[in-house]
Amino acid sequence: MKERSLISVCIVTLNQRRYVRQCVESVLEQSVDADLEILVGDDCSSDGTSEIVAELAAAHPDVISHFRHNPRLGAFENMKGLIGRASGDFIARVDADDYWLPGKLERQLDYLVENPDCSAVYTNALTIDDAGNAIGRFNDIGDQQFDLAEMLRRGNFLNNSSVLFRPQGKLAWLGAEKRQIDYWAHLFHARNGFLAQIGEPLTAYRVSSAGSMVAHANEHVRKMYWEAIMSVPRELISDDDLAHGIADFMRRAFYRALLTRNATLLKEWIPRALAASPFGAIRTGALVLGSIIRMAYKELIGRMQKDAQGRRLRVLYRR
Repeated sequence: MKERSLISVCIVTLNQRRYVRQCVESVLEQSVDADLEILVGDDCSSDGTSEIVAELAAAHPDVISHFRHNPRLGAFENMKGLIGRASGDFIARVDADDYWLPGKLERQLDYLVENPDCSAVYTNALTIDDAGNAIGRFNDIGDQQFDLAEMLRRGNFLNNSSVLFRPQGKLAWLGAEKRQIDYWAHLFHARNGFLAQIGEPLTAYRVSSAGSMVAHANEHVRKMYWEAIMSVPRELISDDDLAHGIADFMRRAFYRALLTRNATLLKEWIPRALAASPFGAIRTGALVLGSIIRMAYKELIGRMQKDAQGRRLRVLYRR
């Protein structure tokens, strides 16, 4: 490793003038023993975002590169292009409606240097609303490590805007033939080494902002989530791992069907889940039921937890 590392930070944005300055400046303000290159993919914004990014790039020409696409590429292709341009010894990515907290990159860089078998390290995140008000935490996990089997069995719970990974992880984007979601990348990183999370929230994640695909294209996200599960090479996981991953997916579909009162959702996915599961219908159904009960219990216990101010501790993803 060179004496001083280079960290490439990839930021994608589209019409996010309310947030983009805070995001970019939160990266610039990181105190870390490494050089930074900040690559901003501006997907033909029309609301003033482009002007803000151009201003920041002019003020920091040796650090920030502004790529304005016309016509628009879409969020995945936008990020894919930035990842392809990244030349760092380590690579980070962040959506422009999120931002980083002080100390994030330093903690993550130290972790990857000290743990050569770790392919990617994440941090927990504070969840905030569209106006920037605090809501809670992204997940209920502290400092932990996860292998591929664990990531598959319990589903997605890592914050994508918090990741720092090694260059081999670029293939999670460059090797994808079509648009994918963050869980696809997490599972890909886990093929090349263990994943880690720093339990302290060092990222701020904006819940259900105007550009949130989870909030506004839920069914499309569900299909890509399924594709992420199916993308894991079978020789790397056991039948039990896959069956638990499918059960966790169906638990999420069950709760979504309850929330939206949409029984058609289950009618669509139950046959696909049973066909893909390495176990029979009874055993697979038992795994799904167990996953539903386990998470319902965690949610119940979680509702009784309080923060330091005595308020209910709201957690977006429980594990």
